[in-house]
Formats: sequence, structure tokens, C-alpha cells
Amino acid sequence: MKYQMDQVSIRMVRDPPLISEKPITGPESAVEIISEFLCDFDREVVVIVNLRNDGKPINMNVMSMGTINASIMVPREALKASILSNASNVLLAHNHPSGNLVPSQDDIKVTDMMIRAYDLLGMSVLDHIIVGPDKQFFSMREREKFGPGTIQYASVLEKLEFKKPKTKEKER
Repeated sequence: MKYQMDQVSIRMVRDPPLISEKPITGPESAVEIISEFLCDFDREVVVIVNLRNDGKPINMNVMSMGTINASIMVPREALKASILSNASNVLLAHNHPSGNLVPSQDDIKVTDMMIRAYDLLGMSVLDHIIVGPDKQFFSMREREKFGPGTIQYASVLEKLEFKKPKTKEKER
């Protein structure tokens, strides 16, 4: 055979939720479940809680462990975990060790980016919660920092914007 390509398969295995049997119905129930994990860090930690249709957590994925006042969220990594978990919806959360629960401009921007990325796959970001010490929290959904997705799709060929594949520059 001249060409070969590895074939892979993904199988879903039914396991009990790793975090809680209790459904997440709002920011209070989310904070109750994730705050013990997030409150003890001295740096920002971002998590994605993958949820079933009924709001029960499937698992929690640590997306990033950052610095004292910054962290990184990359949609590709979040989406991979959510797809493999067969999630219907997700909840974003991260901590602010300083106790200042006001979202930064970067927090808002990355939340909008994640909402749009999940929307493309038919999944919803239910909220982005910032957790502080002593179970204090800020819910972006409750504070109306974001709303339903506003993706505008092209309707004519000329509007399609294909990106070139990322490649390393050749050494000269």
C-alpha cells in the first residue's frame, strides 16, 4: 500500500458526573460546586464545566493556570474537551485571587469569543462566573455582560474569509 493513514475512533462511555449529581441551575449552584476548587489558588485558574441537557455536570476541565492577574482561554482546547465529553452546554469560570470581581476587558472579550465558538457547534455558554475568596462571585449573565450570539454569516462567495494554514517559516 503506497499511502497509509492511522484510523482513530471515539467511544462514549457512560460514567457518573465527576463533580456533582446536582444540576447547575444558576450561578449560585455553580459556585457551590466549583468554589472549593477555585478559591484556594493564588493565581488565576480557568475551568470549563461541561453539562448535560438537564444541567448535571459531566466533568470539569482545567483550561489554564495563569498568573496572579491573568490567564489564557483558547477556544480550540475548550471545544475539544466539550465535544469529547458530549456536552450540551458549558459553564465558564475563573477565579480572581485579588477579590476584585469586576471582569476585565480581556475577560469580556474572551467570553464573547467562546460564546461564538460554541455557538458554531450548537452548544451554549450558559454563563461566565468569576469567583473570589469566600464564595463571592460575579455572573456575567446576571449582569448582562453578554447575550445571545450575534454571528453574521456570509451570504455571498465574496464575503467568505478563508485563512491560510499556519506554517513555520523556512529557515534561511
